[in-house]
Amino acid sequence: MAMCENWQVFVHNGRHNHAIGVYTHGHAQVAKLTKEQLIQIEQFRKSHEYLRKLGALKTKWKSRPDFLHYLFNNWLNPFAHKFVRCWTKSHMHFGVETTNRVESGHSVLKLWLSTCHGDLDTVFLNIDSLIEGQIADIKASLEFSKTKEKHNAKSNHIFYIVCIKISHLVLKKIWSEITRAAEIYDDPKNKCGHYLRTSHGLPCACELITQFDHVLPIQLHDINAFWKILEIGGPHPLARQ
Repeated sequence: MAMCENWQVFVHNGRHNHAIGVYTHGHAQVAKLTKEQLIQIEQFRKSHEYLRKLGALKTKWKSRPDFLHYLFNNWLNPFAHKFVRCWTKSHMHFGVETTNRVESGHSVLKLWLSTCHGDLDTVFLNIDSLIEGQIADIKASLEFSKTKEKHNAKSNHIFYIVCIKISHLVLKKIWSEITRAAEIYDDPKNKCGHYLRTSHGLPCACELITQFDHVLPIQLHDINAFWKILEIGGPHPLARQ
């Protein structure tokens, strides 16, 4: 037992009389951990967060056992591991969480070919024509991002440096995060979740709040190299990292 004038801690069989801290920052023992061990702890914390919220759900609906029975037997028990956002939000995926792009490309290709019959030369030429058309569309979109400033970014100091150096899609994602930042302004550290930074490599709400408070623009190094690719061919930004 450890005692002080205003507090005391009892330890019985390795169990404390206070809750385990949610955040490990500042603890002396953390400095002794390797990078791999810190990653494992962070992954465990995400799993622990899921279990904690699951416990809160059980408590909230304990008066409705029929509802909990339905929820667990029909959804959580068989499909919990398939709730993608819960598990992927701690990994870099640049917004690709489904196979929709592949399925969409397959569907377009089938429409373009129009038939399942044909000689190899005809099929190859049709596929090549489709790909050339898609490349032309992508190049036009990237060129538009390099030459035209979005109206809501032009007048905002936070986009001053990155405005025509990242795609309009990225500007749209960051602008949505700015809107969310206003909603969590009272407690950004605990409410942010850092989803955009972790999964997209882009400034998340708590970072944007700091930049707005100090009137600082987003720097290019705040953006993952993936989002700075505004041309097809030539030097690849990711190859230099």
